[in-house]
Parts: sequence; structure tokens; C-alpha cells
Amino acid sequence: MPHAPIFILGSHKSGTSLLRSLLDGHPDLFVIPFETHFMALLGRWITYSYRKQAPVDDANFLEGLVEILESYAQSVDRQADVVLGDRLDMDAVRAFVGEMDEADDPIQALTALKQLLPQVVEGLDSSQGKRAVEKSVEHLEVALELAQTFPKAQFVHIVRNPYANMVALRKFKAKDQGYPLINKVYKSLESGYYWLQMNQKLIPHYKVIRYEDLAQNPVVEMKALAEFLQISFDERLLEPTMLGDPWGGNSAYGQFKAISAAHLDRWKEEITPLEANLVTQHFGHVLDQYGYEKLPWMKGKLKPTKGESLKRYVYNRLYPLYLR
Repeated sequence: MPHAPIFILGSHKSGTSLLRSLLDGHPDLFVIPFETHFMALLGRWITYSYRKQAPVDDANFLEGLVEILESYAQSVDRQADVVLGDRLDMDAVRAFVGEMDEADDPIQALTALKQLLPQVVEGLDSSQGKRAVEKSVEHLEVALELAQTFPKAQFVHIVRNPYANMVALRKFKAKDQGYPLINKVYKSLESGYYWLQMNQKLIPHYKVIRYEDLAQNPVVEMKALAEFLQISFDERLLEPTMLGDPWGGNSAYGQFKAISAAHLDRWKEEITPLEANLVTQHFGHVLDQYGYEKLPWMKGKLKPTKGESLKRYVYNRLYPLYLR
């Protein structure tokens, strides 16, 4: 089914990159090794807090794609989604793009990606006859359009314990700026859970996987996923790779060599009362629906957090009052 793309969806820092890396080695799949943001490049209205943009009527997909590829080529951040470095030939990118017709819709955009990337990314095999696998976090918001555009598409949504997801996203945003403003972390998760509920109701061929189940029982979960995707189960589905090489992950807890449940409970040592209470109060329905334990109300939410500036402290302590 080369014309039946697979879209990986989920909240930021929920395990979407891990899931993509597990599909990377399957011989029937063309796994795009980075977030393409192709719907945003086509000018779609995105409200996701970390990639917000208004609708763009005169969007230039190819021009935007070149800019994104340049950012991936220059990135050296271990926690980045992907680090392509010298495996990406930007001179070849510009030469090929200069000869390509502009893409004006999702089908043309995905076709352009499948044509271009094997020519310019070292280690990326031909897409000929293979199903594309694409992951961009904000595509949660446009999944219904993708389903309508690609009627045979399948969607795989990974959900993580909201407490753990809160901590992981906060740690990711804090690495460059100290303790972040909690509103964007909260809004990112809220958006993910909203679209999870909506997409499940409106889109057929939509599978939800719990991150914890994948980490604890990878063989069971990947066999079930292979059956859902109608691909053969292969031992390579248990090995995280990127462009065919072992992938050590982009976790805030360090690199890994294989799927592991070792860090599943680390969030319990790091979550703050402010974060825990936000999840308990506002995401209880998610905890209940996906079988996660709800924490009791935690005291000490007024205590400053390490790395939190005075301005952010005041804003963060007032934010829960705004949500009431």
C-alpha cells in the first residue's frame, strides 16, 4: 500500500520519536527521519503552543522546506528530534528544489518529500513502492484533513502518563531557559488530549498506544502495531534506529541502546506540586480513560522551583487561578 501513509501522532515528549525509530528499519516503510511540518508549510492554521502560526494564503512549501532542512543540518542538540549534520547535502537540496514544481496540497507535498529526501540524505533508501511514515507533533490538529486527503492513511497515536509527560516537556523546555512558563507546557498537553479525543471519534484506522506498554512489553505492542498496519512483524521493529543506524533517543534522561522501562517512574522524583496539581485537576479524564493512577493533591505549590526566575514564579503561581 505505497499510497497509504502512516502518520505518527502524540503530545510533545510523549514517545513519538521512539515510535518512529522502531519503524525505521522495516523494509516496507519509508520513514522520514525528522518532523517535516509539511501542513504548516502549506499554510495551515496551527494553534499548537510551540509552533503557532496564522493561516498563510501564499505559503511557499519548497522555500519553507529548505529552511527546515537547513535547521536540521546545523543542529547539534542531542535532545533535538534529529541531528542530520553532514548526512544532509544542502547543495543538492537547493539544486533539486530548483527543478521541482511547487507543492500546493498535502498529496503534492508528501510526494515531493518522497522524491527529494532519498536524493539528499545519506542513508535514506528509495521510497519506491514503500509507505511513507511521517511524524510532526502539530499534525494532531490537521489529522482529519489528512484522513480525508489520504483515505487509506493510518494513524498511530502514542499517549503517555500525563504526569510523566508534564515533567518531560518541562525538562525539555528548561534546558535552555531555566524553569519555563508553565502555561505553554500545560497548553501543549491540553491540545494533545483534545485532539486525541476528537480524532478517535472522527477518523477510522486510528490506533492508540500507551508509551508505558510499549516500554514494558515491546514485543507484544509492536506485533499488535504490525498487525494494525498490515506489515510483517520483523525483529527490526524492536530496535530503535535512524537512517539505519542505532538511535540513542532524545530523552531528557540520557541516551539508550534499546527500549527500556528503566526510567518510567523517574517523574515521581522530579514533578513539582504545581505540575502535579495541574494534571490532577485538569487531566483527570485522561488519567481515568487510559488507566493512570491519579495523585492526591500535593502541598507546597508556592515553593519556588530551581531555575525559576521571580517573574516566572509569579506568573506560574497565578496561572492555575486563571484556569479555574
